[in-house]
Amino acid sequence: MKNDNKPHLVCGQVYGTNSGEIYREKAELYDWAKSGEAHFGRRGRSLYARNVTPEGYGVWCIAHSNLEGGIGGSWENFIYDDTIEEFWKKLTFDYLHDFYDTTTRIVFVKKNGAYEFLGIYELIGEPNLEKREWYGKYGCVKVYRRISKCYPIISK
Repeated sequence: MKNDNKPHLVCGQVYGTNSGEIYREKAELYDWAKSGEAHFGRRGRSLYARNVTPEGYGVWCIAHSNLEGGIGGSWENFIYDDTIEEFWKKLTFDYLHDFYDTTTRIVFVKKNGAYEFLGIYELIGEPNLEKREWYGKYGCVKVYRRISKCYPIISK
């Protein structure tokens, strides 16, 4: 599928306040899997759907991070320039919360009550089960780096 004539998601642009509405709208526009919609939109949802885009990317809406405050489940998210550090206090291995998931992700982050598009991120290295101290806590960390500030990625 070719997305060249469709509008691009642009880093820094706000796309709404409800993750479910954002996912539904973008799924229609970019041919993302409709099944992913069930993971967004309400409190208690995972806010992550794996392998739902034509490229095989996941979609991740980060509601709690150092940018908005709060902790999400068994992990904490710290966002810096072009990286996201995902600190896992308790390791899980189910399909949606799998520490070993290495899927490239389209990322939205909640800032000031609304979801802003951050870009496309890929995991740096392999997930490592070795626990380490991280900001005064012990757990495992996955680090993602931004590979694009827009979606779809513009071909040169």
